[in-house]
Amino acid sequence: MKDLSIKGYIKRVLLVVLGLALSAYGIGMTIYADLGLAPWDVFNQGVSIQLQKHFGIEVMMGTVSQVTCAFIIIIVLLLKEPIGISTILDTILFGGFLNFFMKHNLLPSTEIYVMRFVILGAGFIIWAIGVYMYMQPQLGAGPRDSLMIAFAKRGVSVSIARNSTELFALIVGWICGGKVGIGTVISVFFIGYVLQIVFKIVKFDATKIKNESIIETSKNIFRIQ
Repeated sequence: MKDLSIKGYIKRVLLVVLGLALSAYGIGMTIYADLGLAPWDVFNQGVSIQLQKHFGIEVMMGTVSQVTCAFIIIIVLLLKEPIGISTILDTILFGGFLNFFMKHNLLPSTEIYVMRFVILGAGFIIWAIGVYMYMQPQLGAGPRDSLMIAFAKRGVSVSIARNSTELFALIVGWICGGKVGIGTVISVFFIGYVLQIVFKIVKFDATKIKNESIIETSKNIFRIQ
């Protein structure tokens, strides 16, 4: 049962923030493994490269992610899909944390080829734990997940919506110079299984989540006051 007290909301928001920090660190590890990026990371890196190449603007991958998520939120709102506190926090903090970890060289890296696979796998696990922590408070879905839900409500299957958007991100990112490699293939086929295993270990059933919209959260807080 959700804790709807002020103290409960503070704890839930802090859990979201910690989860976003962990998931960003995990994704950062997969980037530093240097084996090829996940589709959206290919997109973020590719756009960053092109901005630097053609406009001389140095933009970190996390910043590209923030701007992309902001556009996605606009689309989600135009489709009249509710968003939550976590949706906004995800847009701002995930990219911010990723930039911080990369800028201050806080991510592990190695020239040893085999160890790079270890870093990639560990990154998946840390990311999955972060996703669990982020989802548990039920304060809203991430921007991309919200978009998937909006499409699903309009008759598009979740798998088609997810795969098509990720394929779009991958192709655009690759054309723009984002790194595609064996790590990309592993991400596409195995990252979902890693998330599923982590959820099973912590006994978390994502199908039973009932996310609060910002409007619902606001009503609950005002009711408390």
